[in-house]
Amino acid sequence: MLKPVSEVLDDEDNADAPAAETSEGLSIEQMTASQPSSVQRAGLPKKRKWIGWLVLILVVVAIGLVGFYGRNFVVQIWPDSAKFYQSLQIDVETTNNLGLEIHDLQTKSVLQNGVTTLTVTGVVKNITEEPQPMPRIGVALIDEMGERVYSWTTTVEAREVEPWGQVEFSTSMNQPPEDAKNVKVDLIEIGK
Repeated sequence: MLKPVSEVLDDEDNADAPAAETSEGLSIEQMTASQPSSVQRAGLPKKRKWIGWLVLILVVVAIGLVGFYGRNFVVQIWPDSAKFYQSLQIDVETTNNLGLEIHDLQTKSVLQNGVTTLTVTGVVKNITEEPQPMPRIGVALIDEMGERVYSWTTTVEAREVEPWGQVEFSTSMNQPPEDAKNVKVDLIEIGK
């Protein structure tokens, strides 16, 4: 014969164990009183996930805004980041460590006796009040995709550029690659 659980427990077990509550003695209010807190707990992780995603999105947007609007400050702290901004075609103010700038850049292509000669000319200007050593000049030929197809360096006779002065330069190349569409000229820091 089967006995109900309440009858299986004898009086000795009941003395040692805490009094077991049965559903017979609880009202509906008592039985359902603990359910709202478990329902609230079940909904809490969903809210936390939503808040977590919102915080993550806000942090990413904030980093993007600081990176864009504070780009000049970022470049001052981390000068190599200027290349990243330039690759995104975003203008940044960089520090001119050389104190020199290239101006009046001109290219001329001449066909003579079946040989094409590309000539690149320009002026290197000193934008400081101190004489600056004249660096090497790097010339790069760029294709339509912005890739370098050929490059070379040249020097000029002048060893330095006077304060607020300028030095003209000219360099030529025979038979430039046909896919070269643009010319880029840079000053190469001494020691590099």
